Amino acid sequence: MESVGFVLWEGATLLFVIIGGAGLVALRRIASGRPAFTEQDRLLYFGDLNLEISIPELCLKLCAAVFLCLVIGFFEHVIFAHFGAGLLTATFVLSSFGIVRFTLSQPPVTERGSD
Repeated sequence: MESVGFVLWEGATLLFVIIGGAGLVALRRIASGRPAFTEQDRLLYFGDLNLEISIPELCLKLCAAVFLCLVIGFFEHVIFAHFGAGLLTATFVLSSFGIVRFTLSQPPVTERGSD
């Protein structure tokens, strides 16, 4: 039962951080004389996805990213756990961002000339 309370507490904290961040962005925009939320913001958060790849290919890439993050996370835990939670968390977050960016990036389109 203790773990359920922990999950609820962390979920509430995440929700308040997201709401607080959006509020600070809105206040900063209002202070600089711009509208708090624009049409571009609405399309970013609630608009259609403009994907250049198919949904199955995206799912496959996301599965590969999750698997690589788990494997790298295991090895990072073995290597960095005794250095402390701060270093372990920082290395895991940075490596996960790199893995996701690498796996979800599109390869450059090469034009083939007539041979």
